[in-house]
Amino acid sequence: MSGGKPLDGVKVLITRGQSGASETASRIQAEGGIPVVVPLLKFEARIDPSEKEWGGSLHTYDWILFTSKNGVHFFLEAMDRMGVSLSTLGVRCAAVGEKTANYCEKRGIPIDFIPTEYTGDAFASEFIQAINGNAKVLVPKGNLARNVISEELNRSGMTCHEWIVYETVLPEESGDILKHVLERKEADIITFTSSSTVHHFMKVVKSHSLGHFIEGVPMACIGPITKETAEQYGLHVKISPKVYTVNEMVEAIKTYIQQHD
Repeated sequence: MSGGKPLDGVKVLITRGQSGASETASRIQAEGGIPVVVPLLKFEARIDPSEKEWGGSLHTYDWILFTSKNGVHFFLEAMDRMGVSLSTLGVRCAAVGEKTANYCEKRGIPIDFIPTEYTGDAFASEFIQAINGNAKVLVPKGNLARNVISEELNRSGMTCHEWIVYETVLPEESGDILKHVLERKEADIITFTSSSTVHHFMKVVKSHSLGHFIEGVPMACIGPITKETAEQYGLHVKISPKVYTVNEMVEAIKTYIQQHD
C-alpha cells in the first residue's frame, strides 16, 4: 500500500449515495487511492397524501430546521409542487452542519442558526438554550432519519413536527455489485457516511453470507452515530475523524495507512 502518494494502490469502497460519491471519489483519487463506488443509498421524493395540508400550515411555524442537503432539496421540491414560496412565509431557518447551511444559502434560504457541533443531539441542546421560548418548529426529513431533535425540542416545551419529504432506499443493482466487490476482495478500506449506508451494507452482507469476506477490513465512519451503528453490527471501526466531513475522513484514512504501512 506504499507509493508516491499517501493512498497509492489503496482500494477504498465508497458506499454513500451517487450524488455524494463523486466528491469522495475525487478526494481518494487525489491522494493516489482507487475509489470503488457502490452507492448503497438512493433518495426518492415522498409525496405525502397530506401535502396540501402541510402547505397551508407552513406559515404557522417559527422555524424550519434542515438536517441534511436532501431534506432541503426535497422540501423545496414539495414547495414547488404546492406553489408555495418560502420567502413569503416569514419563517426563520436553522441547519445542522456547515454543508447543509451552505447548500441552503445556494438555494436561496438564509440560515439564522447553526450549532457548533454537527449532530442532532448537539443541535437540540444548543437550539433550546439559544431560543429559550415556545417556538413552533418543522423538520423536513427522510424516512430513516432519527427523531432525537423533535423529541428533545418537544420535551423542552417547544412544539416540533416532522415531515417526511423523501425516502432512502437501496438501489436494486447495488446488491449484486457489492457482492462481487467483496468476494473479489476489491476493498482495502470500507467507508460509511451515515447509519443508512451501514444498514444497507449489512443487509447485503447477511443476505449473501458475505461476513467472512469483510473480516479484518478496516472500516471508516463519519460521525459518532454512524460509528455506533456499525459497531452494533459487530464491525470494527478503525477510522473515525473528530470532524465529521469527507475531507477529514480522507485525512484520517491517510494517517491510518501511514501507521499500518
